[in-house]
Amino acid sequence: MLGVKAPPWSKRSHKLETMASLAAFTPPPATCPSGSPLPFFEGTEKRIEVDFAGEGDLRKVPNADWEEVIRLSQTLALHRKETEQFTSYLLSESSLIIYPTKLVLKTCGRTVPISGVKKMFSCASSVGLEPEWLCYSRKNFLAPGEQPTVHASSEVEIATCKSACNNVGDSYILGPLTGEHWLVYDAQFKVTDCSQRGDFHVDIMMYNLDPTCCRHFFSTAPEGCPTAAKAMTKESGLGDCADLINGEVDDYCFAPCGYSCNIHAKDGAYAMVHVTPQEDCSYASFETNFGSQMDSVSHQQVGASLSGLVRRVLQVFRPGKFTMTLFMDQGAEKAIGSAPFDAPDGSYQRKTCTSTQFEQDYICTVANYTILESARGVKRPGASEEALGAVKSPPPRLPRTSSGD
Repeated sequence: MLGVKAPPWSKRSHKLETMASLAAFTPPPATCPSGSPLPFFEGTEKRIEVDFAGEGDLRKVPNADWEEVIRLSQTLALHRKETEQFTSYLLSESSLIIYPTKLVLKTCGRTVPISGVKKMFSCASSVGLEPEWLCYSRKNFLAPGEQPTVHASSEVEIATCKSACNNVGDSYILGPLTGEHWLVYDAQFKVTDCSQRGDFHVDIMMYNLDPTCCRHFFSTAPEGCPTAAKAMTKESGLGDCADLINGEVDDYCFAPCGYSCNIHAKDGAYAMVHVTPQEDCSYASFETNFGSQMDSVSHQQVGASLSGLVRRVLQVFRPGKFTMTLFMDQGAEKAIGSAPFDAPDGSYQRKTCTSTQFEQDYICTVANYTILESARGVKRPGASEEALGAVKSPPPRLPRTSSGD
């Protein structure tokens, strides 16, 4: 962490002091499940999405206030990118996306994003916005015992969410408690008609990644090296995914391994990718709202394009298992069709699928998949023999130097 320099756009004079205090606060890292002495990193993210009501614009909130949200979540801002539709921050643990009336904060490791909720509300209030809806969600952790107190159990998380939301909201568990499941806290502050909105997002959480894929996310270059980050994007195949949505990539490489990027699509959609390639705890996530309409019903059929994108992402990482979620306004239902759950090819078997409806018209679906035994060891689709042959053995696997562990 101490090796991360303050971004050139930061005006916070206490950036390095903040980094030092976070390092002092964080206990020693766990070891990998296999018993390897290499530090374990929890790739599974915690996610907060908030919709706001009013005539204000979150993008007019001073950067220093968003940095405070990031600091309270116990992570660090590495990059900031602005386009006409939204602003994104690449964090040492994942991403922050800011639209005029929506924000998405996604953090991994030992971060505590719920601690930033009150500040989010304050930021919105400063530009004339009020919270309309909030959703906190996460998949079950690989190592729940290594999480900080606020995330040590679902009971504590739910109580913390209730406090942050002034006792508004309810919690849900989707999927089997004895297997892969999803904790959701849903807080509706204002009555909305989601049948007249086409907003949605898809999140894919992938585990046991293909080793050939993982090698792309190791580098001997210094952390934050732009050339190394671009090489990871291109050689892994993620550049092709960005091209499918006509997106600009803001990428970052960790040393000696790890990768994150935010993608700004020309139509205003976002995508984010986060990769932990260590063999004993390999994980990658891909999230996007490609094809959604935030303020109106979506009449254009986007299901085929969305499923094509998801299929390409699965080809890049070739996970041994993955969980896919779809959060959707009812107004997007016809435009999406059976996507994205028709995307996995015959290499995967769906194990469970759970769906619930919040209020009257907001739908959440979670499905778990595992790779078939017959597909294990099969060459990753889209990878040429030349590309596979050119892959070099990675350097020793070490943790992200900028991680919150």
